[in-house]
Amino acid sequence: MIKIITIGKTKEKYLREGIEEFLKRIKRFEKIEYKEVNNLEKINKNYIILDIYGELYSSEQLAELLKKSEKEINFIIGDENGIPENIKKNAKLKISMSKMTFTHEMTRLILVEQIYRAITINKGMKYHK
Repeated sequence: MIKIITIGKTKEKYLREGIEEFLKRIKRFEKIEYKEVNNLEKINKNYIILDIYGELYSSEQLAELLKKSEKEINFIIGDENGIPENIKKNAKLKISMSKMTFTHEMTRLILVEQIYRAITINKGMKYHK
């Protein structure tokens, strides 16, 4: 089970549609839950945050992470203010999408696409090439 928790709503229609498309694709292979919340109250201890100062991961490394993950993997994406420090310090892992900076809303779409790509890598499908 993959969970993506984001702080705040995705306002841009084209990003919402892209997120929905990749969630639909992922659901063919894996259980996934996508939540937009106003604050992070209850967080499972096993979570990964997306952070500009995190470790850079390739698509293949993300695929390996998903393959080795326990029953549930949680990704957290902050809003324009980032992720609260108390959540950051307890993260299992901090991942950076790129050395470039993306908006928090674009990061959501990029993450779901990369999760789909990682799943196709693990299944030996053609999509990721």
